Amino acid sequence: MKKGKGGPGMTKAVIIGAGIGGLACGALLAKAGYEVEVLERNSFVGGRCSAEKRDGFTVDHFVHAFATGSQGPHARVARALGEELTFISRDPTALVVDGRGGRFRRYHQRRDIRPLLTRARMALDMGIKPAHYLGGFRLFRDLLRADDAFIEERDRTTMRDFLLSYTKDEQLHRFFNVLSHMYFGISYDRSSAGEFVWCFRGMFNAADFGYVKGSSGAIPAAYRRGLEKHGGVLRLRTPVEKILTDGGRVTGVSTPGGEIRADLVISNAGIPTTVKLVGEEAVGSDYARFASGLKYTDGSLVVRFFLDRPVLKDPFLVYVPDLSSERMFADLEEGGLPSDPWIFMPVIDLWDPDLVPPGSQLALVGTAAPLRADQAACEELAEMIERRLYAIYPEMKEHVTSREVVGPGYIQAVSGHAGGGDCIGLAQIPGQVGRDKPSPVTPVKGLYLVGTDAGARGIGTEQAAASAEAVAALVVERHPL
Repeated sequence: MKKGKGGPGMTKAVIIGAGIGGLACGALLAKAGYEVEVLERNSFVGGRCSAEKRDGFTVDHFVHAFATGSQGPHARVARALGEELTFISRDPTALVVDGRGGRFRRYHQRRDIRPLLTRARMALDMGIKPAHYLGGFRLFRDLLRADDAFIEERDRTTMRDFLLSYTKDEQLHRFFNVLSHMYFGISYDRSSAGEFVWCFRGMFNAADFGYVKGSSGAIPAAYRRGLEKHGGVLRLRTPVEKILTDGGRVTGVSTPGGEIRADLVISNAGIPTTVKLVGEEAVGSDYARFASGLKYTDGSLVVRFFLDRPVLKDPFLVYVPDLSSERMFADLEEGGLPSDPWIFMPVIDLWDPDLVPPGSQLALVGTAAPLRADQAACEELAEMIERRLYAIYPEMKEHVTSREVVGPGYIQAVSGHAGGGDCIGLAQIPGQVGRDKPSPVTPVKGLYLVGTDAGARGIGTEQAAASAEAVAALVVERHPL
């Protein structure tokens, strides 16, 4: 094998993209002794899991929560690099507001739902019909106790069909449809039941759902420190224009500043973009067709509310819209706006008060949006969200000093998913999860994939970090120093 420029015995790996998957994978390989160069086209690291400081606020670029917290892949990667991330949990974790019938049913979501009495309380709070209690009990029992064989058997079943095998209770279906979109950025009639069960089992058995101290940007900051501490190099504002190959093997990449030779290239740019960078002739027509046929997640919208007083008391708000389970996301999937959007809203200062100026408050709202939503549509959707929030929290209105709207177009630009999938990336649907998940190994020797498109299960950024662990281990096995 041709060696990199780092000296005798070193293998050089170029990582395309400093999103969570690429940055974590690069840092793990640097620690393992590889010569690593991470190339990022943006001026910041972390991709959609990033933040900025301004006017005394630390503002997440997007909207995040972390399903398994200190027991999950983010914390594992940080520990492996000799870095530390502090995850924060609250109990109750969230206020759930169900808008069915135009009336607000409010209840608190406990962090640990394993106790039977807690689940019984949930059933009452959610408004599950007594005739459906038994099906609901069996459902939650199986969700919490599922083994890997149970999960794999359901990878090719939708979450809606899985639920129907237990109950037709509309309240449960509405709740799980919102939860599916919160997990995967797609509705429950599209998402894989096996993937959902895997994530639900991990989240509620860990009972460590919450936020990270220092903002979502603390995660890529820890990975960057680990990368550089172990000799890796990060180059910002360095887009890759082409992946170079010779005789079926990767030889490096081309950037505006010139070519960078490498033994290995690991792409965090997504599968379709990676194919475009390397060329169909390099991967072959079959793989190119496979890449073009992959399905991606829905669009998303972020609305930031800056308040001059801390009037919100719930660390997370989850709003279940006044729509049936069948219609909840149907308008969005047809390219229109919903009549009532679902809402996921972390109140940042209730997790880490150091992220806002004293006496202020910052609430971030995430919701689903049409992938091609223009500015007018984004503003219309933001106004719907604002009206709904002011109805839930009447005291909020007079204390909002400013509001910012971040639409799908900007998120797509940051994530690199110009064709869609800005919310997460590859859709976790039957045929694209478990054994059917795209492999990190491509037809080009020495070219690998990392991130939410390949290599792991999980929710959002945790899936990307788990992919980094898997791909780093794969590279070490296949290309020992």
